[in-house]
Amino acid sequence: MSDFESLENLAIQIKENRSKLFEIEDSLSGVNVQLHEIPLKRSTESTFAKMIGIGYDDKLAELEKAREQLERTKTSLKSTISKDIATFISDFSSSNLVIPLDNNPKIIDGKTMYKYRNESQFKNLFDILCELLGLSSPLVVKDVMLSQTEIVIAVKDEFEAKQKFINSLHEIQNTLLIKKK
Repeated sequence: MSDFESLENLAIQIKENRSKLFEIEDSLSGVNVQLHEIPLKRSTESTFAKMIGIGYDDKLAELEKAREQLERTKTSLKSTISKDIATFISDFSSSNLVIPLDNNPKIIDGKTMYKYRNESQFKNLFDILCELLGLSSPLVVKDVMLSQTEIVIAVKDEFEAKQKFINSLHEIQNTLLIKKK
């Protein structure tokens, strides 16, 4: 069984790992620049060090080792992010998905509004979901607006609102499953 709370936590983890990946790629870029410059400067630097009577500190091996470590970390993070996104899609697309909505909606201006229980918010979940779907937040699918704080359905009849909500959620789930393939 999957639920919005676990999906929110998974979305946070995906975002944190993407941030780490960005930092690793930035560090790797810097190391690659240094590795490119060493052969260009090695002759001058070693001759100068010899002329002034100090040893030349060749950082080539150290930088290559750092690059290898960064490459391994980058590969590992990419793999983790891919697995987490696949899990996110599977869990969100599950027929056992639990969405913590208050059971008593409010009817405002001819629309049915459901809030999440305990005034929960799911910002990271919706950030990742919107990204995967290629849409902006809030998600609007067939008269149903899904956002991090509430779900608003453009009808005032509660039964019809439930039907529209179920249909729009199934459409999102089917779209995610297609993206997964």
